[in-house]
Amino acid sequence: MNIHKDINWFKQHIEPKLSAYEVNYRFFEEGDLGSLSQVGFEGKEKGGQIDYWGLGWLGIFLWDYVNEVELINILLSPDERDAENVWLDKLVMQLTDS
Repeated sequence: MNIHKDINWFKQHIEPKLSAYEVNYRFFEEGDLGSLSQVGFEGKEKGGQIDYWGLGWLGIFLWDYVNEVELINILLSPDERDAENVWLDKLVMQLTDS
């Protein structure tokens, strides 16, 4: 069974693992790829965001403040959403490995 991973899924399954991060949520009615539900997370060493686009696109960005390097910067089209598990797992591993 393939679970749709939207912002509510993030709130239930990922946010509880991010105790060292400040997490905030934003919503924009109109964007380049439809409406945008955005999750931002900021910690001492890393920060980034996940963009859940209304037209089915998924964006993940993660920045390392210590080494000043981009760790993840991916935009998955609706046809590539089968790769979302891999990228979300990479994100969680990077955030909880600090």
